[in-house]
Amino acid sequence: MNKLSFKILPSPETNDHEVRILIDNEDILGSDYLGIDPPIFFNQDNLDKNGELMIGRCCCGVDECCDYPIIVTITENVTWTDKYGLNLSFDKEEYLNLINRSRTDYSWEDIKRRVERLTSDVLKHSKTKNNYQFKWASARINDKQITLCYSNNDDQLLFNLFWDGHSEKNVIQNAELFLNEKL
Repeated sequence: MNKLSFKILPSPETNDHEVRILIDNEDILGSDYLGIDPPIFFNQDNLDKNGELMIGRCCCGVDECCDYPIIVTITENVTWTDKYGLNLSFDKEEYLNLINRSRTDYSWEDIKRRVERLTSDVLKHSKTKNNYQFKWASARINDKQITLCYSNNDDQLLFNLFWDGHSEKNVIQNAELFLNEKL
């Protein structure tokens, strides 16, 4: 059995973070790939189900440019395979426990990433009056602002929430106010 672990690091090239995939304490992404941003990585449906799982992205940082997909198969154990011959096997109970713990481990977050998550939690199922669905929140674009993206097909609407730059409570209140007044 292989041993899976994750290391979350800042990714200055993409102004986000990356989940580095460690197999038996070795980084399998190497210098060929950037890891996936943690909220995106841990929200993938097939992380704990059968199917395709994205574990790396192109070094240019653009999703879907030169991604690294693997196939997850869950039976009595969990296997990861790819078209290049990768064949890893994990203890099912250890694997699922690691996934569940990692999904709720926010120790890597700085204040900006934390308020993005908190804002997204408030707005995650919201829609505008003209049917644009909430997609993401970013505190990394402008100082003391949370940029909100709503999209409908290929069209986007951007909104800005102001916050005091340090209070989580302030950003939650502003997101709730936005939800009640603007949508």
